[in-house]
Amino acid sequence: MPLFVVRVWDADLDAQLRDAKPEALFPGREIRDPHMAACALAGLHLWNDNFTSSHNLCQGIQTLTGSYWHGLGHRREGHAGEGLQANLSNAKYWFRRTGDHPAFDAVYRSALNVLDAGGTGFRWATEAAGMLRSRRTWDPFAMVDWFGQAEAQTVSGQTQSLLEEIQWREIDLLVDWCVQQALGD
Repeated sequence: MPLFVVRVWDADLDAQLRDAKPEALFPGREIRDPHMAACALAGLHLWNDNFTSSHNLCQGIQTLTGSYWHGLGHRREGHAGEGLQANLSNAKYWFRRTGDHPAFDAVYRSALNVLDAGGTGFRWATEAAGMLRSRRTWDPFAMVDWFGQAEAQTVSGQTQSLLEEIQWREIDLLVDWCVQQALGD
């Protein structure tokens, strides 16, 4: 998964998701939280690099998790729309609205695993992991700043690969968290 949305990754999946209602994601299961089911669908759109569909869903979800997805979408938006700096600023706005999200703990642990696996002697990974450890929580604002550095090409290819891995895991964890919340599991 690239840092920024380039184009829809899978057109067939996009068509299926576009026509899907949240209930279709969980056949035979009772949805206990429709907002979380809609958030899971927004996450799947974003995972498939369809910013517009994800964004349209997020705008109608007035919850902390809807704000989290909204922030992730604008972080991945890149140069589209209003341009990179405006989109990254917009991402920070939505992350401020997210607050201390319950999924942050899992994202924090996952990010540390990725950074620690980046190898000893890799200064950026060591410093990023140290910064996160000192904050004791996931920092979506640092991730936005790192995206800006990656786009400005002031980080190495190895750093960009780690950022891509962290982002992929963040989206994966948040989709799973939304599914659990939607089903009351």
